[in-house]
Amino acid sequence: MADFSMSGIDELAAQLKKLGQLDNDALVGDMLEAGSDVVIDEWKKGIKSAVKTKRSTGELEASVTTVKGIQKINGVSAKTIYPGGKDSKGVRNAEKAFILHYGKSGQPATLFVDEVENKAEEKAAEAMEEIFNDFLEKEGL
Repeated sequence: MADFSMSGIDELAAQLKKLGQLDNDALVGDMLEAGSDVVIDEWKKGIKSAVKTKRSTGELEASVTTVKGIQKINGVSAKTIYPGGKDSKGVRNAEKAFILHYGKSGQPATLFVDEVENKAEEKAAEAMEEIFNDFLEKEGL
């Protein structure tokens, strides 16, 4: 009967086992933080380019934030990013972003959120991947 052997597979299996046993909540938090920073920057750029009026105070752009901590949504770790709070006149920033995105009578839709999400997706994934690769390097994996 033929003999089959492979070198290095035991080491790989040990590394994968070690990775599975590590407490990764801190890693997930760091990765989500890096990704959310990129998305927030893209939101701010998107709002700046979508607002076509000179009356803008910049409050909507400045209000883009993320919820503190990590949320579990259907078993997936996530961070929520949105324009929070109210402006100086008491108008909710999320409402202003909704109208800016979908439009209203006399104000056409800009659909800026779709554009922001498309632009941010790859950049956020790269930022998160960089954190993960640094972690793997630090752990010697």
